[in-house]
Amino acid sequence: MRQLTIALLAGASFAFQAHAQVAGFVLDTAGQPVAGARVTLQATNVRTTTANDGSFFLANVPPGFVEIVAAKKGYYNEGQYLLAPATGIGFRLESVVVANDPNYWIIDPMVCGGCHPDQYAEWYDSPMARAGINTWVYDIYDGTGSPGGMNGFVYTRDSVHAASNPASECASCHQPEVWIPQPYIALDPIGNLSSAAMHGISCETCHKSADIDETKTNFPGIWPGAVTLNRPAQPLNLHQVQYGALGDSSVNFTGMMRPSYQPQLLAAACAACHQDKNDPDGNGNFEEPNGVISEPTYLEWLASPYGDPASPSYATCVDCHMPPNGATEACVVSPPTRPVGQIRSHRIEGTTARYLENAVDMGMNVTTLTDRVRVDVQIHNRHTGHHVPTGVTVRNLILLVEAWTAGDSQRLPQLTGSTVHALGGVGDPRQGYYAGLPGKLYAKLNHDAQGNGPVFYTDATGIIWDNRIAALATDATSYEFALPPAGGTVRVRARLVYRRSFRSFTDVKGWTTDGHGNPLADIAAPYFGHLMEETNWQGPGTGAVEPYGLGCRGLVASAAGEPAIGVPGFELVLDGALPQAPAIVLLGFDDRDWAGYALPLDLTPVGAAGCWLLASIDVPEWTMADPSGRARFALPVPHGAPLGATIFAQWAAADPGLPLGIAFSNGLAITVQR
Repeated sequence: MRQLTIALLAGASFAFQAHAQVAGFVLDTAGQPVAGARVTLQATNVRTTTANDGSFFLANVPPGFVEIVAAKKGYYNEGQYLLAPATGIGFRLESVVVANDPNYWIIDPMVCGGCHPDQYAEWYDSPMARAGINTWVYDIYDGTGSPGGMNGFVYTRDSVHAASNPASECASCHQPEVWIPQPYIALDPIGNLSSAAMHGISCETCHKSADIDETKTNFPGIWPGAVTLNRPAQPLNLHQVQYGALGDSSVNFTGMMRPSYQPQLLAAACAACHQDKNDPDGNGNFEEPNGVISEPTYLEWLASPYGDPASPSYATCVDCHMPPNGATEACVVSPPTRPVGQIRSHRIEGTTARYLENAVDMGMNVTTLTDRVRVDVQIHNRHTGHHVPTGVTVRNLILLVEAWTAGDSQRLPQLTGSTVHALGGVGDPRQGYYAGLPGKLYAKLNHDAQGNGPVFYTDATGIIWDNRIAALATDATSYEFALPPAGGTVRVRARLVYRRSFRSFTDVKGWTTDGHGNPLADIAAPYFGHLMEETNWQGPGTGAVEPYGLGCRGLVASAAGEPAIGVPGFELVLDGALPQAPAIVLLGFDDRDWAGYALPLDLTPVGAAGCWLLASIDVPEWTMADPSGRARFALPVPHGAPLGATIFAQWAAADPGLPLGIAFSNGLAITVQR
């Protein structure tokens, strides 16, 4: 018993040494308890929250000298360097004085870059940095952004609100440094831009946001009373502040940098410019029911599981649009070393290629009937925390579904199903005018007071229709095409294309670049938009992928996409495996012989009754089945592959129900296409 007691005491002593505790109170400068304050072991996820009496108990702190930081919205952060374990620790949080000093000069981003060069480099030339010189904004506001800008709708000339509100609210988001000292001002003239305008959405636009009134998210931009922007009063050595979302920064550079925790920077601050409504009666209240939402993104997110902190899907705007950049230090001046994942990119991407191409999933099922082929397409918004498309109302997606005969590329006549709306462009499909083709256009269409539409959002009084796809929702459409009487191989393809503007609006403005000067995909072959998703199918007849042989234990091999040279998206698919089971793709060059054994080879003698080896095992590739028992393996066809060459594939997957422990699928004969 004595030995057991000694062992228990030794174990307790070891645990105490491995993980210490820090306890104490967080008070304000008047000695009152601060409830709900965060207390964090700096540069870690070890944290706790103070009780109503300001007390805290922080466990799992390593013994030794550590920095503990207390923080709460509305107060300056306070850090203490102490020896853990420790009790009776006292923090005194000083309130941040929020002011609107007209003499305060917003700090130039280059100055911020002196201490934060990585963040500055990411932000520089980003869409955020270039927001103030967006030529599309100028073309819509006063027609001065590009040579064709005066064509089509121009707010200052054509809007019903131009006389009563000539400045509009563009500057509140696109040139906030211009707007903040003079709310309700117009954009700078594009030929005489100030440095404030050219800064776009700069460092202090966000990091000086003291509060967001979340009952006024439909007010546009840095609107007084909706966004409280702190322009600190003199002397700056007492009142300077920079708000941040980590809540454990303790650096204090007099007059330049003193941190304060602001959790609204994770999402609600984004609502300032990514959620707004128009104001048809011009009374300055953007939350009235008579308005039409123009920027819907924040409330779309908030209404979804992604916006619910209690949901397993919860993710903030920052989680998605400011992913970790791999850095471990956020500053060049004595920074704490942080775990990878805490420091996030300030590029703040949205409609870049990698985001568009990973926004949704598209599935296609093809059924061949006696005289027709049926195509069912599903677009699953699984990877985006808001509707697709989102943003201003000219954004749109176009689903194109087509079927043709492989020999002569003759398009099969459409028998049933929807067609692309006129906003997809009326004209030659070879030039990207897709109206009337099988498919669907996804967008929001507004109308004006006379019921005419589409109309630009500033003049909208209602919505004609809105068929955009909400977060985690699926849109399904079906189409039927007549099969050719002579038969032959039929190909089917579905493509989903993103456009920044309705084609007619793009044409009338003569746009060839986006608002930031990048080449405009909307007018460029071959897709006339940015290709988000593509799915291909071929059959009946001798096709590019032909199944052969029989699988066992319910394993079924198939393929998605087209095994064509240089065409992305071809993959081998396995269904029927055990959830999360190891799986192998067996790639071979022969379906008749492997290592001296004739194929197909009956595997019953080796403990896999009913299973057959159908392809030579020349290149095995490992992967895993997902929780549904499906496995996928991408198999792009390289440019050097010989046209018409055939390879063979078969899946094998772990199956403890067989003595061999492995089950096998049917085989696939894959012929390289052009």
